[in-house]
Amino acid sequence: MFNKTLNFLIVSLLLSLITQAQAVTVEAEGQAIIANKDITSAREAAIRDASQQASMQAAVYVSSSQVVRDGILEIDNMQISTLGQVSNIEIVEEKIIGTTLYVRIKANVDIDEGCSNGSSNHYKKTIAVAAFPLQQLSQANLGGLHNISSALPAQLSQRFNSKGQTISYNAGLINLYPNPSQASTSQLNDGKLTSMLNTIGQLDVNYVVSGVIRDIAMVDPRTHAEDNYFMDLYNKLDFKSKRHLRNFEIDLFIHDGFSGHLISQKHYQTAGLWSLDRTISTGFATPGFTKQDYGKKVRALEDTIASEIATELRCEPFTTRITQVEDRTIWINAGKQQGLKRGDKLTVYRTSTVFTPQMMANTQLTNTQQTLVIDDVQMGFASGHINASAESHNIRPGDLAIAR
Repeated sequence: MFNKTLNFLIVSLLLSLITQAQAVTVEAEGQAIIANKDITSAREAAIRDASQQASMQAAVYVSSSQVVRDGILEIDNMQISTLGQVSNIEIVEEKIIGTTLYVRIKANVDIDEGCSNGSSNHYKKTIAVAAFPLQQLSQANLGGLHNISSALPAQLSQRFNSKGQTISYNAGLINLYPNPSQASTSQLNDGKLTSMLNTIGQLDVNYVVSGVIRDIAMVDPRTHAEDNYFMDLYNKLDFKSKRHLRNFEIDLFIHDGFSGHLISQKHYQTAGLWSLDRTISTGFATPGFTKQDYGKKVRALEDTIASEIATELRCEPFTTRITQVEDRTIWINAGKQQGLKRGDKLTVYRTSTVFTPQMMANTQLTNTQQTLVIDDVQMGFASGHINASAESHNIRPGDLAIAR
């Protein structure tokens, strides 16, 4: 009882620390051995050591799976890691004792307050980026951008992977919206996809990113429709004019990869100069395309999208499918690649299908109250144990293990 109460007080104290000010000033001490009388290198090493100590003092992040029973908070899985970013380092004191150099620094530490929804898992989410159909196909004629529906998801998938926060797969050949103009209405009232759901499930990813390209037309449609020779020539010579601006506007949707439910919906828009003659075709995401100011603006927007989505998904639950069960041992479809390690803990959920009055299928999750403790981790899968037999809780392949 005392240990449970102590754990609760520790968690409360640490959580109060990380939810306060975003930046604090701390003093910390570091040390380093002076090798070959190289005081400069020793000083740098001592400052690095002091910076790490400052980060530890400023903030720790407590990640725990918490269960309340009989009014008592039981800590199921506690992980502590520093989140402080150290800056404005000032050396307050420096001294040498024997062959060791000691420094005391004063520094600012910016604290990452974590996720506002309380999520704390650190695992890399898997993403499939589906096709982005163009709402008005004729707009692709200018520049020959007819490959945009499949090339855009390929570009976004690369951007996601470059951020290092997610594992992304290009699913640009899968079109979730056969009629792009009705994309926002092609979902059920609860936001579940009505098409290609089986295909999404086969991808076996945490989240599916898809969307519709609403507009890639010129801001001024007269720019490439001028019949007067001299006006057309003037337009070409005045290639830096705003009349050469071209739109790029998309709606983006994020769906849960296991249930099909809508997680988030966003709208993005930019514009850039398109100064090529209307007879020149570059294609989308080609060297000729990216040389254009328009291409550069689109690439910049792709980076923005990847950063925002990766940050948002960091605070969403991590889900993986159970692939095999044997007594108390369970195998899951995630491993080192997703950031799992020995000793990690996930909650096991049974999946079942329920139907609405309109006979639409929905995935229902039931918490088995069983914690999967990871014992062995491979690159693409892992295995662990639960406290009871899987059969006694009706846990089967296809069920899910979730970290929130």
